[in-house]
Amino acid sequence: MKTAAAHSWLLPCLLGGLALATPAFGQDDEDKPYAYPDEEQSEEVNTPPRRRAEPEDTVDDFRRVSEEDGEEGKFKALAGLDDPNTGIAFEVLGGAMALSSSRGQLADILPAVGGRFTWEFGRILNVEPLREALWFDVRYTYAGVREGTQLVIGDTRLHYASIAPAYELTFGESKDYGVYAQVGGGIVWQHTAIEVGGKVTPVDGIKSLIQYGVGLRGRTPLSSESNLRLAWRVELMRFRRGYMDDTFLGASVGTAF
Repeated sequence: MKTAAAHSWLLPCLLGGLALATPAFGQDDEDKPYAYPDEEQSEEVNTPPRRRAEPEDTVDDFRRVSEEDGEEGKFKALAGLDDPNTGIAFEVLGGAMALSSSRGQLADILPAVGGRFTWEFGRILNVEPLREALWFDVRYTYAGVREGTQLVIGDTRLHYASIAPAYELTFGESKDYGVYAQVGGGIVWQHTAIEVGGKVTPVDGIKSLIQYGVGLRGRTPLSSESNLRLAWRVELMRFRRGYMDDTFLGASVGTAF
């Protein structure tokens, strides 16, 4: 009878121990909830694989956005991105000026010097053929002549100031060279000192002028790491002041940005 009673208590103890051990084996070391097979498959399906962004994708997106033209989605030329130059140049000029005489004859050929500022305003039009074809000069030129006799001497100084737009036909692999025609206007200030028997009388006058002519223009890169360029020009220009025409033949050199 004692043996049967002992066996009757042993069986419930074993069943209780198995019931307590089952939840413990159902958890991992980090106390995470048990993932059933159906849940693992759904996570694999719903989670798309991540693709690493390539540098080429960023460049393509940038160019695509840059080429979109407002709501129409048209393409723009990327010349502004490909060409970092501003189209601005400063040059010093020199040459020979043949002054027209009031007597209808050419005076002596005189040296002339000056400077100019150039801006390629065609860049703001956003039209590729006109980017470097349209530009204008703000120019200053000086020439002087001294003539007369031992009794009467005339010392004349001419100061030309003009603004002249131009149209250029470019050529070359990088379109760094071109021939151009130019027409513009401005003023000329003429200062004359008349000396008679040692007495000097100044005479000043301002006249309007028309500037026109042709030339050859070039922009040579100075460095592959910057946008600095050597700007140069050879030109034949005329300045019409009143009924007289002064002719300038010369060249210029400077820096373009």
